[in-house]
Amino acid sequence: MMQRVPLALLRAGMILAEPLCRRDGALVLPAGAVLTERHLELFPVWSVEAAVVEDHQGPPEVAEAEAGTVPEPDADDMEAARELLAARFVHADLAFPPTAALFALALPRAAALLAERGPAALALPGPVCASTLPPLPDAPVPGPMSIIESDPKLTSLPDVFVRINEVLNDAHSTAREAADAIGKDTSLSTKLLKLVNSAFYGFPVKVDTLSRAVTLIGSRQLTTLALGISVIALFKDLPGGLVDMRSFWKHSIACGVIASTLADPEGGEVERLFVAGLLHDMGRLVLYRNLPRHAAHVLAKARGEGILLREAERACLGFDHATLAGMLLRKWRFPESLEKAVRHHHGGLAHMSMPMPATVHVADAMTGALGIGSSGEVYAPPLSPAAWGAVGLSPERLADVAAASLTHIEEITRVFLPDEA
Repeated sequence: MMQRVPLALLRAGMILAEPLCRRDGALVLPAGAVLTERHLELFPVWSVEAAVVEDHQGPPEVAEAEAGTVPEPDADDMEAARELLAARFVHADLAFPPTAALFALALPRAAALLAERGPAALALPGPVCASTLPPLPDAPVPGPMSIIESDPKLTSLPDVFVRINEVLNDAHSTAREAADAIGKDTSLSTKLLKLVNSAFYGFPVKVDTLSRAVTLIGSRQLTTLALGISVIALFKDLPGGLVDMRSFWKHSIACGVIASTLADPEGGEVERLFVAGLLHDMGRLVLYRNLPRHAAHVLAKARGEGILLREAERACLGFDHATLAGMLLRKWRFPESLEKAVRHHHGGLAHMSMPMPATVHVADAMTGALGIGSSGEVYAPPLSPAAWGAVGLSPERLADVAAASLTHIEEITRVFLPDEA
């Protein structure tokens, strides 16, 4: 027997009798999936209101332990963490209700970190003495396109990257062509299948072929994921001392997961937003590799003057990392919506009213507020009211989004960075 059960009465251990789809028709879970606590956390975010389940008489199965759970800190740790965390939120408007909600979410995480590692774990880094930095060259700072064109790795892309891009940009490409293009790269195929089999999708049976993954997720969605993941391999040779690469990619993965969790259920942009979040700070990697001395001075200026890193980039270089990344994605012929989401995630009022840039902006603000990794920025970024309005979330729902995202970030980090996670 089957029964339609409203969200409030769904429990871990129930078995879906029918596939569960979002309002845009995208598959959330197939028939036969056993609901877990992780699924129940995601359903409110994805606007799932009910599910058809098999008649369930017995007690629900014991739910798996929630990943990313933060131990309950004591009062002394909370008070000390509050003061240290406030310094990181100095550029954010705590009178703005969503920002206040983010601070409240970040506080117990900060207190737990304080208890585990001491005040140094939360303290802002001290200023860098300019005399210890390598001197800047006399030549003018090259523009974004000059930087891109001077880097052979950014202009001579691997064949598999080019082929995936062709498939993605061809409206008439087939599922077989998508699977064949991705299958040319064994490492990429392995990472994709690990992602498809992770809690990010929650399929009840193992997906062991790319053709099956295409059937379940869709060819355009899978090729978008493949394109985003393939970019990671291009940045393996950065100079040391500028950024912790594991921390960088963890921040990027977290932004991607949160952006996809925030995705409009009717918009069909879950994978595209994940990739936009994954690549939103990629411009900084281009700077770290191609202009390491300039990047060192940018970092020193930001920390010495207590300003946001993107402001230091604009002051020292005349452009910021988002502009650089957007120009690179345009050169690579990424989908225009994805390129704009990356280029304008720190944009002005007009761009913050656009759904994809606004969603990546909010996801970046959440990731920074929760202190998940870092691309070099030490402050919680300010949250644009226009972007917040475009996303259409209430401050009370931020806790749901955070809970749904934190369960996946560590797992997906292990998928993407198996040697570093």
